[in-house]
Amino acid sequence: MGIIDKILGKSEKLNIDEYEELDLSEYEAEISEAAGVYIRVAEVTGLNEVPEIKREIYDGNIVVADIAFIKHDKLTLDRVLKDLRQLAEDVKGDIVGLGEDYVIITPTGIKVDRNKIRSSSR
Repeated sequence: MGIIDKILGKSEKLNIDEYEELDLSEYEAEISEAAGVYIRVAEVTGLNEVPEIKREIYDGNIVVADIAFIKHDKLTLDRVLKDLRQLAEDVKGDIVGLGEDYVIITPTGIKVDRNKIRSSSR
Protein backbone atom coordinates (compact mmCIF):
# COMPACT_ATOMS: atom_id res chain seq x y z
CA MET A 1 0.00 0.00 0.00
CA GLY A 2 1.47 3.35 -1.04
CA ILE A 3 1.93 6.50 0.95
CA ILE A 4 -0.77 8.28 -1.04
CA ASP A 5 -3.28 5.63 0.07
CA LYS A 6 -2.30 6.18 3.69
CA ILE A 7 -2.64 9.95 3.40
CA LEU A 8 -6.02 9.69 1.69
CA GLY A 9 -7.30 7.27 4.30
CA LYS A 10 -7.36 4.08 2.26
CA SER A 11 -4.98 2.33 4.62
CA GLU A 12 -5.53 -0.86 6.55
CA LYS A 13 -6.98 -0.77 10.06
CA LEU A 14 -4.30 -0.74 12.76
CA ASN A 15 -4.44 -3.24 15.59
CA ILE A 16 -4.38 -1.34 18.89
CA ASP A 17 -3.15 -4.43 20.76
CA GLU A 18 0.21 -4.13 18.96
CA TYR A 19 1.05 -0.90 20.80
CA GLU A 20 2.41 -0.64 24.31
CA GLU A 21 1.49 2.15 26.76
CA LEU A 22 4.56 3.99 28.07
CA ASP A 23 4.88 5.55 31.50
CA LEU A 24 6.40 8.94 30.63
CA SER A 25 6.99 9.91 34.27
CA GLU A 26 10.17 7.81 34.45
CA TYR A 27 11.57 9.58 31.37
CA GLU A 28 10.62 13.02 32.70
CA ALA A 29 12.54 12.33 35.92
CA GLU A 30 15.64 11.34 33.95
CA ILE A 31 15.41 14.45 31.77
CA SER A 32 15.12 16.84 34.72
CA GLU A 33 18.15 15.28 36.40
CA ALA A 34 20.22 15.11 33.19
CA ALA A 35 21.40 18.73 33.13
CA GLY A 36 25.14 18.40 33.50
CA VAL A 37 26.25 21.68 31.94
CA TYR A 38 24.82 25.03 32.93
CA ILE A 39 25.15 28.41 31.28
CA ARG A 40 25.99 30.79 34.11
CA VAL A 41 25.95 34.60 33.94
CA ALA A 42 28.50 36.66 35.85
CA GLU A 43 28.69 40.41 36.44
CA VAL A 44 32.35 41.32 36.52
CA THR A 45 32.96 44.43 38.62
CA GLY A 46 36.61 43.69 39.34
CA LEU A 47 39.13 40.93 39.91
CA ASN A 48 37.06 39.47 42.76
CA GLU A 49 34.72 37.60 40.38
CA VAL A 50 37.50 35.82 38.46
CA PRO A 51 37.98 32.95 41.01
CA GLU A 52 34.24 32.14 40.93
CA ILE A 53 34.25 32.18 37.12
CA LYS A 54 37.24 29.82 37.19
CA ARG A 55 35.37 27.50 39.55
CA GLU A 56 32.38 27.40 37.21
CA ILE A 57 34.55 26.62 34.18
CA TYR A 58 36.44 23.87 36.06
CA ASP A 59 33.03 22.43 37.01
CA GLY A 60 32.24 22.17 33.28
CA ASN A 61 29.81 25.08 33.01
CA ILE A 62 29.70 27.84 30.39
CA VAL A 63 30.01 31.40 31.69
CA VAL A 64 28.66 34.55 30.04
CA ALA A 65 30.56 37.38 31.74
CA ASP A 66 29.15 40.90 31.67
CA ILE A 67 32.22 43.17 31.54
CA ALA A 68 30.33 46.45 31.05
CA PHE A 69 31.10 47.57 34.62
CA ILE A 70 34.88 47.47 34.10
CA LYS A 71 35.11 48.84 30.55
CA HIS A 72 36.03 52.29 31.88
CA ASP A 73 38.98 50.85 33.89
CA LYS A 74 41.41 49.74 31.16
CA LEU A 75 43.91 48.21 33.60
CA THR A 76 41.30 46.03 35.35
CA LEU A 77 39.67 45.07 32.04
CA ASP A 78 43.00 43.97 30.56
CA ARG A 79 43.88 41.96 33.68
CA VAL A 80 40.49 40.21 33.82
CA LEU A 81 40.54 39.37 30.10
CA LYS A 82 44.13 38.08 30.39
CA ASP A 83 43.13 35.82 33.30
CA LEU A 84 40.07 34.53 31.44
CA ARG A 85 42.06 33.89 28.24
CA GLN A 86 44.61 31.94 30.27
CA LEU A 87 41.80 29.97 31.91
CA ALA A 88 40.29 29.02 28.55
CA GLU A 89 43.70 27.98 27.27
CA ASP A 90 44.45 25.92 30.41
CA VAL A 91 41.22 23.90 30.18
CA LYS A 92 41.32 23.69 26.36
CA GLY A 93 38.02 25.54 26.22
CA ASP A 94 37.26 28.73 24.35
CA ILE A 95 36.70 32.44 24.94
CA VAL A 96 34.95 34.87 22.64
CA GLY A 97 33.59 38.38 22.88
CA LEU A 98 29.88 38.88 22.34
CA GLY A 99 29.33 42.49 21.45
CA GLU A 100 31.21 45.02 23.54
CA ASP A 101 29.83 44.09 26.94
CA TYR A 102 29.99 40.29 27.15
CA VAL A 103 32.57 37.52 27.03
CA ILE A 104 31.69 33.82 26.76
CA ILE A 105 34.07 31.33 28.37
CA THR A 106 33.60 27.62 27.72
CA PRO A 107 35.05 24.55 29.45
CA THR A 108 36.95 21.62 28.00
CA GLY A 109 35.57 20.26 24.75
CA ILE A 110 33.21 23.14 23.94
CA LYS A 111 34.21 25.56 21.21
CA VAL A 112 32.37 28.67 20.01
CA ASP A 113 31.72 28.88 16.27
CA ARG A 114 32.49 32.43 15.18
CA ASN A 115 30.33 32.17 12.04
CA LYS A 116 26.81 33.57 12.27
CA ILE A 117 23.87 31.41 11.29
CA ARG A 118 22.19 32.93 8.28
CA SER A 119 19.23 31.94 6.18
CA SER A 120 20.15 30.05 3.02
CA SER A 121 17.33 31.71 1.05
CA ARG A 122 18.16 34.95 -0.69
